[in-house]
Amino acid sequence: MNIGTAKPSLEEMARVRHWMIDIIDPDEYYSAFLFAATAAGIIRERNRKGGRCILCGGTGFYFHCLKNGMGPQCEQDRHLRKKYEKMVREYGPESIFKELKKVDPETAGKIHPHDVRRNIRALEVFYNTGITKSELTKQHNPPGDIQFKIFILSLPRETLYERINARVHSMADRGLWEEFISLRKKGYDRNAPGMECVGYKELFDVEEGRRSFSDALDMIKRNTRRYAKRQITWLKHHYKGTIINQSDKACFHALKEITRFF
Repeated sequence: MNIGTAKPSLEEMARVRHWMIDIIDPDEYYSAFLFAATAAGIIRERNRKGGRCILCGGTGFYFHCLKNGMGPQCEQDRHLRKKYEKMVREYGPESIFKELKKVDPETAGKIHPHDVRRNIRALEVFYNTGITKSELTKQHNPPGDIQFKIFILSLPRETLYERINARVHSMADRGLWEEFISLRKKGYDRNAPGMECVGYKELFDVEEGRRSFSDALDMIKRNTRRYAKRQITWLKHHYKGTIINQSDKACFHALKEITRFF
C-alpha cells in the first residue's frame, strides 16, 4: 500500500530515519492502544540515546492516546466483529450505532454514526468487559516521562484543497489503480481494514462497474477534503499548539525553529 497511503519513498527514508511503516498487513486490525504503546517505546529508546522524534500526520486520535495515555484495554473479539460487520452489510451502519447509543450513549455522542470501526470497537469493549468505553477512557494514565511540543502546520483552505486535488491526480498517474488491483489479487476485500482507507475504498465501485475511474478520483478528492476538514476541527478543539501558516513568509524561519528543537 505505497501509493494510496502516500508512503515515503525509499530515497526519503534513506535521508531521514522512519519508524512504524510496513508493520501490519491490510487485513490486520490496528488500534490506538497499539500505536501509543509502540510509539512510546520508540520515543523512550531514542531519548535514552540522546535523540528526539517527530510525530507527523496520521490520525489525531492516535496522537491524543499517546499524549494522554490509555486506560485498561480490551482484547479484540473477531467473532463479535464479524457479527457486527454482517449487520452493517445487511442493515447499514445505523444498526450498530443505535445499539451503541443504548449501551454507551456518552461514547456514541462522540462518534459519527457511519464510523463503523469505532462504533464496533466501543460495542466490543462493552460486551467483553461490562464497562463502557467512555468509563475506560476516564482511567487514562498520561506518560509522565515524555514531553510533547505541538506544531500545527496550516494553509488557506483553498490552497489546501488544491494540493489535495493535485495529490490525488499524482496518485492516479503513479499507478493507484494498478496497486488496488494487485491488492485485490492478494485477497484483500472491502472488509479488510486497510482497504477501508480513503483512496482504496472508492475503487471497489470501479471494479464492480458502478462508477468510472474518473468519478472515483473525484470521490477520493471529496473524501480527502472532508477528512482534512475534520482533522483541522479536531485539532482546534483539542490542542493549542504553535500554529505555522505555510503561506506566510515567516514560515521558513518558523520551520527552522522546529528543527532547532530537535
